Amino acid sequence: MKNWKRLLALLLSGTMALSLFACKTGDNQPSGYPDADPSEEVSANPDANPSATPEIVADLSQGVLEFSAGMSAGDTVLTVNGEDVPADLFLYWLDYNCYYFMSYYGMFGLSLSDYTNDMIEDSVYFCVSQTLLRQKAAELGCLPTDAQVKEAQDSLDDETREMLKSGYGLSDDSINALFLSNAYYDNVMAALTHEPNEQELDEYLDSQGVFAVKHILLKTVDDNNQPLGEDVIAHKKETAEHLLTLLQGWDNLQSHAPENEGQDLEAKFDELMNEYSEDGGLATNPDGYVFDGTSSLVGGFREAALELEIGGLSGIVETDYGYHIMLRLPLTEETKAEYGANFRDDAMNDLVAQWGDAADVTRADALSTLDPEDFYNRLAAYQQALYGEEKGQG
Repeated sequence: MKNWKRLLALLLSGTMALSLFACKTGDNQPSGYPDADPSEEVSANPDANPSATPEIVADLSQGVLEFSAGMSAGDTVLTVNGEDVPADLFLYWLDYNCYYFMSYYGMFGLSLSDYTNDMIEDSVYFCVSQTLLRQKAAELGCLPTDAQVKEAQDSLDDETREMLKSGYGLSDDSINALFLSNAYYDNVMAALTHEPNEQELDEYLDSQGVFAVKHILLKTVDDNNQPLGEDVIAHKKETAEHLLTLLQGWDNLQSHAPENEGQDLEAKFDELMNEYSEDGGLATNPDGYVFDGTSSLVGGFREAALELEIGGLSGIVETDYGYHIMLRLPLTEETKAEYGANFRDDAMNDLVAQWGDAADVTRADALSTLDPEDFYNRLAAYQQALYGEEKGQG
């Protein structure tokens, strides 16, 4: 989970904080994990989400961090180049990482108890990275501007601030640090990175394995990925061969069919794709797909696509899903701009990693005995009890 871009994506809005709290307490506000990843449809039903174990009874006479972790907000858990990181910030990110883990992997039976070190280390990484960015901004003279401070303050309403205090034990200083994280990141990135030139962008796109493609798919499996009958598969292959013949001979077809004059290969490909392709994603991706090295693709698909020149047509490519015919597409300016932004983010990731390697980081003894699973369950129990009490009063 050590991905600064993911951290940046969630930092930080009142909606993020409130939705995370609502998800864990069973409120009926719009819920979902505050990330642009696939778990955004997590239900707000507490029975369907990671939550406290039923046997934990919260003691609301204690502070939230005292009850959940035996700590106070201002306890020092880390020092980074001599700057203290308070317990409230560390525990906020520990809860975030535990919730992320359980939302994605809890349904598969994975337990936080088996990933204690990962939860601690990811939380240390987040805290160290944020601290280093603040230190670097001060060193470079690019601290948040008055306008950025005002924007952060305007995004933080009273309800959110109070929830972060009561439900997470965050101090005002820690809340302000969280809400200014984007500003620190943006300012340091502007000072130390640059927009890629054309050559740099092309090299970056190649290094990331980015390509655009359309394909015609004739499936040889059913919706449960079970093989179709042999006669059906044979018919699908005959159809694929027929379509490939049509596409390969399109120049000849044009010369003998005046009504097709002016149509290029992509137009003909689109015509056949819309008529024959059994790709379930076609309706939402009529202009093709953009993939990179992180994309999960069926075996053989990526390799065949990358062998093609831009505008090139494949032969019949057989995968576990069926028979494909591919057309390699040029990358659009929009796609290039998107990856141009990623170029700068990756440069920042590299810089933060370098600073982290060189930083003088010490850890309090309390981190060696902290149990993330126990903390996470106790915090969730406290939040549920606190929410129930406040709702009853309302």
